[in-house]
Amino acid sequence: MAPSAVVVLSGFALGLRWVALACGAFTVAFFVFAGVVGARRLRAARHSPTAAPMPPVTIIKPLKGAEGALEENLASFCRLDYPCFQMILCLQNPDDPALAVATRMRKKFPQVDIEVVVSKNRLGFNPKVNNMANAYAFAKYDLLLLSDADVRVAPDFLRRMAAPFAEPATGLTTAFYEAADARGLWGRLEALAVNAGFLPQALTAASFGMRFAMGAAMMVRRAAFDASGGFENLADHLADDYWLGESIRAAGWRLEIADALASVLPDIDDGAEHFRHMTRWARTIRLCQPAGHAGSVVLHGFSLLTLAALLVGPAPSVLCLMAAVWAAKAFAADALTRAAGSRRDAAALLLIPLGEWSAFVAWLAAWSSSRVLWRGQLYDVGHRGQLTPVASAAPRRALAFEP
Repeated sequence: MAPSAVVVLSGFALGLRWVALACGAFTVAFFVFAGVVGARRLRAARHSPTAAPMPPVTIIKPLKGAEGALEENLASFCRLDYPCFQMILCLQNPDDPALAVATRMRKKFPQVDIEVVVSKNRLGFNPKVNNMANAYAFAKYDLLLLSDADVRVAPDFLRRMAAPFAEPATGLTTAFYEAADARGLWGRLEALAVNAGFLPQALTAASFGMRFAMGAAMMVRRAAFDASGGFENLADHLADDYWLGESIRAAGWRLEIADALASVLPDIDDGAEHFRHMTRWARTIRLCQPAGHAGSVVLHGFSLLTLAALLVGPAPSVLCLMAAVWAAKAFAADALTRAAGSRRDAAALLLIPLGEWSAFVAWLAAWSSSRVLWRGQLYDVGHRGQLTPVASAAPRRALAFEP
């Protein structure tokens, strides 16, 4: 090898080690801070009073498939401690097995105002938004809770979500969420992506005053929702939650994070499904917030340190910092779980190194393409998450409502 090439490689190796050490140190500091600050916020939220005006609420639940714990998830909403609410369970296919679950909910909870809407009407390319849009005409009340099917909540959840609407300027409230009751290797890795990745970062961002909508549960005032463009505005966006929050603010309304915590239940069958989900998530973030995605490399300290150990050599400083990153992320995830009063999964913390590499590979893959596979359809994703099917014979718009 030419001397100049040796010099270049040596310089690269030295640079990689210093970058990895710097990112590793930042990752440790960040997640220790996130564990302390985030746990304090979650504990305060759990013990905050819920007495507030409780206007009627319509809950819109888009359903597709009956996998996982759908019945118990929906039952948690039927058991809400709230004086007046309506729940609309919406589907796009009468052959969907979720329809049987929705029918059982009506029989099991006759005291709850449950409406089931089945319609194939399409507004755009986002199937979840299409589904919810079909329910909108049946919504009775001024406050709308948009919540995914894999979400489970405590009885006081609706009270906490509605409390900020005592302020007339509030247009949307949203809630942090954790992953609970994960099973198997891939389910636990999916849960780690939330509990040791998303949740600490989201809590830290909120502690610095940042406000953003989180799709597990969003409550919106109808006037604000209509002013933002409604479902038509969301119909072609992959990150409909992000775009709804941005549109609500652009329409002049306030976005608030409620003192509430939802739970999502990972339902991942295999590694390919987990990686597709992680990659879709990473690409969505890159396209909606490119600077934020690029800057998040500083939180991939463990993976960068691993690369440094493999390519440059396992220096004691590198190995010690790898262990420190593992410990910091385990501390943050465990601290937030305990603060939320949730069941701890110590075994999942042993998978943090694998989870770190899964997240880092997805972070890299986000730069390789702007295409995502979602519910069997391949899409090109444009600026701020706009969807365009790569190949589809489906009509762009459906104008008539199909009951």
